[in-house]
Amino acid sequence: MLRILQIIGGPSLRLKPANGPASLTKEPGTTFLDPRATKLLYWFRGPRHWVPTLDLSDFRLIGHFRDPRDLACNQYWWALQHPNTHDTPEVAEQKRVKVAAMGIDAYALGRNNTAGYHALMGLSDGPLGDAVTWTSYNQLCTAFDYMVDNLCRTFGRAPSAVAEALRPERPENLGGNAEWVKVGGTWKGSDVTPGRFRTDLRPETVEAITKKHASELAFCRYRDASFMAHHYG
Repeated sequence: MLRILQIIGGPSLRLKPANGPASLTKEPGTTFLDPRATKLLYWFRGPRHWVPTLDLSDFRLIGHFRDPRDLACNQYWWALQHPNTHDTPEVAEQKRVKVAAMGIDAYALGRNNTAGYHALMGLSDGPLGDAVTWTSYNQLCTAFDYMVDNLCRTFGRAPSAVAEALRPERPENLGGNAEWVKVGGTWKGSDVTPGRFRTDLRPETVEAITKKHASELAFCRYRDASFMAHHYG
């Protein structure tokens, strides 16, 4: 997704990951959000540094989300193959063994990703909710042009101006995209299709995880394109 944003934003756009609590003033240990920095994209990978009380009306906002059931399944496969880089090989192997012993059903049901969704839901329910450009993994996989059109409006770009550069990022072309392969796109369990939970999990687990994430799924249905609503049932 970051590669797509970089292409649409243009070569002058700089991506800055948040490495401290967001702040509208320059303070030590914070991520200073400067509304005058029009060529800077502040990237919040999760809720850790997001501060929901800030007035961000001077910024253009993009919110990206994924079906929580698919996310939990993806995290299972990722945990088996991508150990924490801070772990020793011995600790990493112990973690892999533990995850494998749990199995995907227990692992997915036990995942707690609510903090990230609550941050997005808070943004959605706030005064800027309707001004956010909402994108989703489902759009990325099955409505790529729809997603790109919306992002181009956010960045003031014409879709035709970026279509060729985005061609390798289209889901049907990712297998030949060296950048996607380089970051692990071919790892076992990687996917470019929404709804993986329906085949990864047992029917009783699907029922349980759907009930568990009822509020998050309601948010996804509300903020995704209307033609995507059926994915979140």
